[in-house]
Amino acid sequence: MLTTRSAMPQNQSGPDRTKAKRLLAGLVLLASFLPVGAQAKMPADFLGKWSTDPARCEQVNGEVDMLEVLPDGLTFYEIGCEFDEPKTGGKTLRIAAQCFKGGSPMSAGGVELSRSEPDKVSVSLHGFFWTAETPETFQRCHEQ
Repeated sequence: MLTTRSAMPQNQSGPDRTKAKRLLAGLVLLASFLPVGAQAKMPADFLGKWSTDPARCEQVNGEVDMLEVLPDGLTFYEIGCEFDEPKTGGKTLRIAAQCFKGGSPMSAGGVELSRSEPDKVSVSLHGFFWTAETPETFQRCHEQ
């Protein structure tokens, strides 16, 4: 299972979280300057915001977890990943990725996204020491 707020130490410092957000924003900005062919091509039906409570499409520590899938990466509570080209296998995508958690450095591993229903997606991260590999399921956020 991906690490959620309830499994996180309660004394996460603000500067580390801010640093991680800035790093992810910088990486997304950098990727936007790459030629289109150099960016991952995420299928459109995986893109968007997903929540453990689609009526509340916002991170609420200890209650609601959010996942945002972008064309070239994803964000999840204190986790950011950049994707390589996805490999499709039915309703499942396997993607080589560089990910970080909190203030940790980027490390190589894999992301698996799968669709069991039109409004659900499961995500699991593989090869990272800071998370379990058990999939977590999210529902597509309702339009706001």
